[in-house]
This record gives sequence, C-alpha cells and structure tokens, in this order.
Amino acid sequence: MGQEIRDISDNIRLTVEDGKILSLKTHRITRSVEEHIQQAIELILDKVTYPTLVPTIYTIVKELSINACKANQKRIYFEEKAYDIENPIQYKKGVSEYRELFSESMAEEYGQKSKKKGYFCLITFDYSMDGIRIEVTNNTPVTVEEEKSLREKLEKGMQYGDIAQFYMDNADNTEGAGLGLALILIMLKGEGIDPSFFRIIIRKDVTIARLEVPLSSNFKSVRDQDFSRA
Repeated sequence: MGQEIRDISDNIRLTVEDGKILSLKTHRITRSVEEHIQQAIELILDKVTYPTLVPTIYTIVKELSINACKANQKRIYFEEKAYDIENPIQYKKGVSEYRELFSESMAEEYGQKSKKKGYFCLITFDYSMDGIRIEVTNNTPVTVEEEKSLREKLEKGMQYGDIAQFYMDNADNTEGAGLGLALILIMLKGEGIDPSFFRIIIRKDVTIARLEVPLSSNFKSVRDQDFSRA
C-alpha cells in the first residue's frame, strides 16, 4: 500500500504505511485523538506481543500529548496578554491565570488558534521486535523557568517506586501542573522499564518527549545521540 497521508478531521492528520500509523499530528486533544493514539499503541503492542503494556503506554503517551498541546496553547495565551514568558514574575502570573481559566471550551478555542499559528503536537511511532520508540513533539521552545520545573518533576518521580506512596506524599498538590511527568517515571518502574529510557529533549524550537521500550538485548537506544538541556 505504501505511505499515505490521511486528514481525518480539521484537527487530525495521520501518516500511515501498510496499515500502521507512523505519526499523528494534532493541535488539541479530543476523544477522537485519544482513540487514534490507543489504536496505534494496541496495534504495535499486539505486533510485538506485549498487549499487557497497552494501559501504561497509552496513559503515558496521552499525558505527554496533553502536555504538548497545553504548552502550545499557553504560549498563545502569553502572546495575547503581552506577557514576557522569559520574565520570571510575568511567567508566574501568566501560568497562574492560565491554569485558573483553563477549561474544555478554552482547549477547543486555543487548539484552533494553535492550528492557525502553526503550532502542533506530533506523535511518531517506530517499532520492531527489538523495541518501541514513541516521540511526542511540540514546536514551541522551553523557557528557563519551564526547564527548571521539568527537572524538578523528573527528579521527584525518580524518588518513588510506588504510585500510592507518591499520591499520599503529594495529596495537597495532586492538581498541580506536571505531576504527570513524575507519574510517568513511577509507571515505567512499575512495569520493570528503566526510567532512563524516558527523555525530554529541549532544542531551540521544539521540545521532544521520547519513550523507548526495549524488548530485546538487540534494541539500540538513540539516547546517546541527544544533545539536550534536559
């Protein structure tokens, strides 16, 4: 069949080859986007005969995709308010406002704005019998404050091996932004996957969250090729 591009809706573009999804490009997370992510992961894990990993991998990729879309939408909010995203005081004020205002209708509105401005979330799938590699990319840069926050959340996740204990210790902050990153590391450890196979690569104009799942000793990670800040 070869490679083809499918525009599923005004918000979903799939690249498909021989029936398998190679990538999914979107501007906001909708139920349809979630279904396509789940379908791709189910097909991949069925092919590599690891269907029990579906809930974990799906939850992680969905979380990363939501984060990517929100990062783009937050950038637009800052532009509209004329806040300097590099100014720590204005950044803190803008993030606080954005979180307070955020709603499903706002996600829809700012998803449309993201598309008009050329901001996107791109999910790419690559796999063989030796392992899986999934990348979630958004094309807005990360500020120094955001990078600091990312590091803190990843460090927190590395300290825990149990989700229940994590929630007990962070009960007052379960609505805080970004706890999902810490949970991703805990979930990976729970599946016996080395959390160092999860990376966030910060480049000038894009941020890439990469999850690798080795399935054999022949799997070659691309970690060593990264030149990242995070």
